[in-house]
Amino acid sequence: MTSTLLKHEWLRTRAPLGALFGIIALVVLLGCLLLPLGSILATFGLIVAVGAAILLVPAAQFLLTADFWRSGFGRTGYFTQSLPVKGGTVFRAKLGWNVIASLAALVWAVVLGLVIRQVAVWSLDAAPPGPRELWQQATDAMPAWMLLALALLFLAYIVVWPIFYYFSVSIGHEKRFAGLGAGGPIVVFVGVYLAVQVVTFLGLLVIPFGIGMDGNQLGVIPFHLLDEMTVGTSSSDVMPLGVVVVLVIAAVCLWRSVRSWNHKIALR
Repeated sequence: MTSTLLKHEWLRTRAPLGALFGIIALVVLLGCLLLPLGSILATFGLIVAVGAAILLVPAAQFLLTADFWRSGFGRTGYFTQSLPVKGGTVFRAKLGWNVIASLAALVWAVVLGLVIRQVAVWSLDAAPPGPRELWQQATDAMPAWMLLALALLFLAYIVVWPIFYYFSVSIGHEKRFAGLGAGGPIVVFVGVYLAVQVVTFLGLLVIPFGIGMDGNQLGVIPFHLLDEMTVGTSSSDVMPLGVVVVLVIAAVCLWRSVRSWNHKIALR
């Protein structure tokens, strides 16, 4: 059943997603066309092209979140909620499709990034390092297991945002928020955002380690948030491990969203 629902999500949203991918590609192309002109125009074109590529993933997530709101709680919400399938299954299929589309957007963004770099190589005196150079730098600075862990953590952070968005929309449509109308999901998202900030801060306190340079190698090194705040400095070259608590919050939100779809949804 899940595969059938995923196929349905693909058929419903492929047109707007395709349009988004195409528009972003067009913006990147227009930005690249300015690179050979040099001076301020080249700088502007590079900013536009890189910015468009970076925004592709969150734009795809926002687009599918809007569709999730409309199809789950808008005019077609009664049809969606009346499907002879558990609500949690429908929710997981919709969220799963958002994750798949987000990863596809990431791949397309990387392709566009490679196009931007190639045009920069042709047009500018200095160009950013290519995939081979980046891979060599990464493997020289850290062991393979750490590189894999960082890649998985990066992918996990891409996935958690659709979970937070879908959680906010789902919980915001429960009976307790019925009086707020469309403001319910917004209020819930603000609450989730604040909770993430507080819990992340506590996680940085509880887990006093981070990933940073230990000599010539990247490794796990001490990171004390209170010391950083007391001295008034910021270790921008250290990634605190306490941020992983965000994944725990995402897991709780995922469980609560499935429960909401199974028992607590209230259409208006």
